[in-house]
Parts: sequence; structure tokens; C-alpha cells
Amino acid sequence: FPLFELSPRMIDDLKKLQWHLWFCWREVSRQSGSMELTNSEFDYLYALLEHPQGMRLTELAECMKVSKASASAMVSKLEKRGYIQRISCPEDGRATLLQATEKGAALEKEEMDIYAQTTQQMAASLTPEEQQQFERLLHKACGSLKTG
Repeated sequence: FPLFELSPRMIDDLKKLQWHLWFCWREVSRQSGSMELTNSEFDYLYALLEHPQGMRLTELAECMKVSKASASAMVSKLEKRGYIQRISCPEDGRATLLQATEKGAALEKEEMDIYAQTTQQMAASLTPEEQQQFERLLHKACGSLKTG
């Protein structure tokens, strides 16, 4: 049961924020060409971006909770499009690591730019004290959200 009743205003504000972020992402990705990626492809790419040193295919499959064959198929798609690359493992010359390319990392930068722009727009309507309070409360509220 909820700790408090969701107000229509809170629901509307969450919808507004979600739609704003989606609209910004769609516009930026349309300009960059990244709209070609599915949500699943983004998930794989972002998993690799979390490991800039690279990951083995087995590690990526475990991270994504899929079979090695499924991960391999997705890697092939992303590699053909230039979002990821294979590199030699520095510890084991026989092993290959998967790593995001500059093109892949550029998508993360696009997203960070959208968040920065949205944050600036929202902060413009708050006092410095309210900004600090908002940041603290948002962090606390998001602490229980499932992220992957």
C-alpha cells in the first residue's frame, strides 16, 4: 500500500517530465541518427559503457541476463553499425573484449546533455535552497527505484 496518496498533480508532473525527456531524446537522436537503435540495443550499449575497459561476451550475457548466443547476436548487430568494437584482452591475449566505440559513447553524451538542459530549465524556477532540497529529495525518492 502507498505511503501517501498520489495526487493528480504529481501524476501530471511525472508525465510531463517523462514526455519532456522523451521529446528531447527523440529530437537529438533524430539529428544524430541514433534513432536506429532499439531499447534492447541501448541496454547492451549502456552495459558496455559502464565497463570502459571492456567486457567478455560471457560477462555481457550474464550482465544482461541472456544466453551467450543472444548476446552474441546483439553484439554482431551493434558491431556492424559501429557502436561497439572487439579489442584484445590485455591480461589474456587469446581473449577478446567488447567495448563501446566513440560513436557508442557519443550517445551517452547526448543523453547527459539532455539531462543537463532539463535540469537547467527546472532549476531556473527554483531558489538555490530549493534546488538543493530538490536534489536531495529526488535522490532519496529514486533510491528505491529498480534500475536494471
